[in-house]
Amino acid sequence: MDATFKSLEHRGWRERAKIYDQYSARFCCYGITPLLNAAGISEGQAVLDVCCGTGKATAAAAERGATVTGIDFSEEMIAVATAKGVSADFRTGDAESLPFGSALFDRVINNFGLLHLSEPERAVAEAARVLRPGGRFAFSVWCGPEVSPLFRIFPEAIGTHGTLDVGLPPAPPMFRFADETESIKVMHRAGFVDVAFGSVDATLEFVLDDLADFFRHAFVRLTLVLDRQTPEARVRIERYLTDQFAPFSDEGMVRMPLPALVVSGTRSAA
Repeated sequence: MDATFKSLEHRGWRERAKIYDQYSARFCCYGITPLLNAAGISEGQAVLDVCCGTGKATAAAAERGATVTGIDFSEEMIAVATAKGVSADFRTGDAESLPFGSALFDRVINNFGLLHLSEPERAVAEAARVLRPGGRFAFSVWCGPEVSPLFRIFPEAIGTHGTLDVGLPPAPPMFRFADETESIKVMHRAGFVDVAFGSVDATLEFVLDDLADFFRHAFVRLTLVLDRQTPEARVRIERYLTDQFAPFSDEGMVRMPLPALVVSGTRSAA
């Protein structure tokens, strides 16, 4: 059976479960507080954390006094989250086909998960389905290359010193939901009203000398592309990246702005 975008993402995050907190969580964690605030999470609510990973946003919602369920497609991620002893119910499941009845939750959150889904609009519709009328859904997404240095530099590096055409299966546009018009359209179609946007001032931070190791372990899509370059191209790409990241470094530590958006909306009573 040929690999699909969904199967490659699934495999990639399964492989990273035990090291997720050491790598990806270091920048994804910036979205948690803005996400919870946009959803209006507070004591006594029933909250669903979709694409919960190792449970960092789940734990933050539980600390606010909510009753939280975390769900992720990776059994390995759920195992890591469960082992932390967070006061939450963790289970494996598909964001595009949630294993819950309708109108069960007061709030649904998704921290940087939509870009890892093959049909993210289905996940938005599923969030609406499991929410009670008047409940709120919030998700976070990365901004695109027009404002994000990271997502400008990498395509330049690979396109100039290697190839972006590496035979991977088709993938949804990574920055689709950073377009406010597109987010509003998808949210309205799913039954959400009062759609609002907020900014996330995240920072990408890593040791410049560890560049190759950091990006291999922190990202799935990027690793898939880099692994399909020739050894000679890999050397050229890494040299170019080191040069491009150097202006953002101080004493060998890179600190690069990584802007993101939080999108939220209220489940219509209709």
